[in-house]
Amino acid sequence: MYIQIYTITHKKFIKENPDIYVPLFVGADLTEKTYDYLKDNTGENISKQNNIYAELTGEYWAWKNSNSDIIGFCHYRRYFSKNISFSILKEKDIIKYLKNNDIILPQKTILRRTVYETIKRSYNKQKMGSKPEEYSKLKKIIENEYPEYLQSYEHVLSNKECYNNNMFICNKKLADDYFKWLFFILKKMESKINFNEYNKNNQRVLGYLSEVLLTVYVKKHELKIKECYLYVSERKFPLLQVLVRKFPIIADIEEYLISTK
Repeated sequence: MYIQIYTITHKKFIKENPDIYVPLFVGADLTEKTYDYLKDNTGENISKQNNIYAELTGEYWAWKNSNSDIIGFCHYRRYFSKNISFSILKEKDIIKYLKNNDIILPQKTILRRTVYETIKRSYNKQKMGSKPEEYSKLKKIIENEYPEYLQSYEHVLSNKECYNNNMFICNKKLADDYFKWLFFILKKMESKINFNEYNKNNQRVLGYLSEVLLTVYVKKHELKIKECYLYVSERKFPLLQVLVRKFPIIADIEEYLISTK
């Protein structure tokens, strides 16, 4: 069983569990930085579009170039944890969890408002994330190209939970099916978004949209999910990441603590 968990990064970082965690440097075509990591600009790739796809250029690279039996994605500072002590998942944990489940996902985020209302509020208040109107365009594409997903899409946007961070672990066959669906939709979206209307740090619109789409795909296929806590290595109060996702009101406390640390 060949397992590779790609640790998506755009900077140098301290490696975790190097036997299955493989650093993957994204946006390699857009920088002169060179690290001794795998890069997303080899083989078949979309590295040049990292500014609008974000970590998805790494996921695209893995889809097209990896020969893993089980494939997964985390971030240089975000990892799947098997317990509240933030013990990062090891190979034996992954094999155990996937024996009775289809996919490993981060603990779902429970929201105060619906997913769509949260997106709208975040952009209108802080100019964070993607514009609410992008989701109407996305709906039209799904309606035209994958109408069987429309009900799940509408359900996710009108519900109050979502799987964030574009992180998951599953068998490669399932990942291939998801990526074929995902990148077809996002390619259609490229021409419908005016990325120049977003500030430079917020042009990764397709990355934002994919968080909703991952939840849509999982719900549509009624996948058996193993939820894992998320360990954020650079956070001063990592336990809050667990509480924030389960109790939305904790987000206010976290925001206060971060702003005063």
